[in-house]
Amino acid sequence: MAINRISHGSRVLTVVLFLLTVNYGEAIWLTIPTTGGTKCVSEEIQSNVVVLADYYVVDEHNPENTPAVSSKVTSPYGNNLHHQENVTHGQFAFTTQEAGNYLACFWIDSTHPLANPITLGVDWKMGIAAKDWDSVAKKEKIEGVELQLRRLEGLVQSIRENINYIKDREAEMREVSETTNSRVAWFSIMSLGVCVVVAGTQILYLKRYFHKKKLI
Repeated sequence: MAINRISHGSRVLTVVLFLLTVNYGEAIWLTIPTTGGTKCVSEEIQSNVVVLADYYVVDEHNPENTPAVSSKVTSPYGNNLHHQENVTHGQFAFTTQEAGNYLACFWIDSTHPLANPITLGVDWKMGIAAKDWDSVAKKEKIEGVELQLRRLEGLVQSIRENINYIKDREAEMREVSETTNSRVAWFSIMSLGVCVVVAGTQILYLKRYFHKKKLI
């Protein structure tokens, strides 16, 4: 019995440590071509989620004179959330108003061509990863294990919301699939009916033609 309790406690501790190390942020590296090309990053995010991102140019060929880029972030409905031109680094932050794909695009000004493509780093954080836990700790005067438990609570809540969002999306996709299958089935039946009517009409016409010509 004691061994089973120890094993169960170890599994719980493993899950806790795993959740504490989960990070809802990601670092992305983009190579932007010099010939006026544009590189974009998209992320599917549900509504009411805080998004925070930092981006910066890394030019290994000319580190002393870092080239500038322009950036634009749009919502799933095409609303402009961020637009900045000719910067070497920048930041954007917003709270999502609708669920869907949020698009961030970066490009080099074509009027200032470069000899080599540049590398752009994007540190994209959202949800629990974008929260300022230092401010929370100072405001609520918590630290240590209590702060970690608060982070764990927020992380579990975020995971639960993501699971519910995925379930809702799955239900929507299933409904769309079932509706499409129903429409395809009805279209197939209608097509078969049209073919039968056309074939019957052709047979009657040929019979009348052959009778008229006294061939049968």
